[in-house]
Amino acid sequence: MSEPRSPSATSAARAYRAALARLVRGEGRHPDHQGRIVRISPASVAREAGKSRNPLYTTHRDILDEIEAAAEGPGPSKDLAEKVRELEAEIALLRADAKRHAEEKRSLASQNLALLHRARTVEGQLASVQRRAALGPAAEPSATRRR
Repeated sequence: MSEPRSPSATSAARAYRAALARLVRGEGRHPDHQGRIVRISPASVAREAGKSRNPLYTTHRDILDEIEAAAEGPGPSKDLAEKVRELEAEIALLRADAKRHAEEKRSLASQNLALLHRARTVEGQLASVQRRAALGPAAEPSATRRR
């Protein structure tokens, strides 16, 4: 910025810098950038600014240097990569938990079925004993009544 610029060049520089700041914050307004993490490059900054990228290489070399510095620094895309790794690790843990829970469910279902079988067997035996008790001693076979 050693030489004075025309008002249009100053306006373009302001637009490029504002676009760069929005992209660094992850708040792009261009339809291709809205709601997305965008890799910071001269093309993406120019697209966000609504300007051609050619002036970045000819008139606005200082802004081009700022773009390169922003692309190397921490930003939403690098934070996003770390977040993806964290979420993938969490998904792996949740899948392992789901598998373990499915195995526990199968085991509990088997135990439940065994207990149900035992309960029905005992209920059948109890019903048989109750029927015999209701009929009284005459229904029971006795060794003394044989002739």
